[in-house]
Amino acid sequence: MCKTLGELGSVHHNPPLEVIVQSELAIHHIAATELRNLFPNKSGDASITVYFNEEGVELRNAAKPKHKGFKVDFLGVDRRTGAGNLSRKQPLPKAIGQSTNSVIDVTAGFCSDAFRLAMMGYKVTAIERSPVIATLVEDGIRRAKEDNEFWAEFGARFNFVRADILNGYDPEPHDVAYLDPMFPQKRKKSALPPGPIQRIQSLVGFDNPKETRALFQRASEIATKKVVLKRPTYAQELHQKPAHVFEGKLVRYEVYLQPTVT
Repeated sequence: MCKTLGELGSVHHNPPLEVIVQSELAIHHIAATELRNLFPNKSGDASITVYFNEEGVELRNAAKPKHKGFKVDFLGVDRRTGAGNLSRKQPLPKAIGQSTNSVIDVTAGFCSDAFRLAMMGYKVTAIERSPVIATLVEDGIRRAKEDNEFWAEFGARFNFVRADILNGYDPEPHDVAYLDPMFPQKRKKSALPPGPIQRIQSLVGFDNPKETRALFQRASEIATKKVVLKRPTYAQELHQKPAHVFEGKLVRYEVYLQPTVT
């Protein structure tokens, strides 16, 4: 998503981070130590808490550390097909395409889109470079794997990679590259976005147009068939006219076809 926490520190998009561990799991203690080393909070004035407990890893409001926070929960995904959450008649799978086999999500965030696509039958690789977001996703995967039947049905099509697509990570080609950068701020005040999006924004900031173009270029180098770009309905097209646009209520999916090799 846009920038890593470390990169964003220089432009004040990196809020002070507090790490609390109330878990006996060794994997939690290792992850917590890593985050503390990456983002030492010397001021003691944290606005975000990464809270490790036996039920999982959560993002919490540091001002209300005892209040339940947000965690990645793949097991809780609505699995209804037909006209439900996993219907391929929705704008996103329409943009991805019925004949597509493999999808790489180069800005996966909490992986809500990426895992949903895997549940629809696509083979998905999800990339996320924010250490905090990746920690939550990896813990969500750990808990999902505890349900053997669930993971056998859906997990085999989903691969998560903690990496920076713009700095050293070179994945194999995929049919479709999916790009969901942080949205630009609205010029007029409006209702707050959904909770998970607010949490990502608090960690990585808003849209950086220059970086979004760089991400689009990298996506174009990876995709063999097309790039699908997710944009809010209020935003302008990135730089060129897309081949197709699939509209939702709040977002649209722009489809950019790759040149045909003869």
